[in-house]
Amino acid sequence: MKDPRDFNTPDTQILGPEHVDNLARAVLSLTREVAVLTDRVMVIETLLEREGVVTVEAIDTFEPDAAFQKRIDAAMATITAGVITALQGADRD
Repeated sequence: MKDPRDFNTPDTQILGPEHVDNLARAVLSLTREVAVLTDRVMVIETLLEREGVVTVEAIDTFEPDAAFQKRIDAAMATITAGVITALQGADRD
């Protein structure tokens, strides 16, 4: 019986050098999604702290104050910088 984990380490090359740009685009796309999810989690945490309950409407209509926006901006900058650094190989230095 074949080990299902073998899928994680294929014997053949998955992407050739000509696909590097596509891979980078995919990683950046996923980074944007992570950033959106991070933003939503921070909104949910803030609403729970303030009101003790959260509704979808409250999340969707949330208006950040300056302090919250500063926290979100910092979190997004950290996420983005980490991914860009890794894509450039600078995390290995």
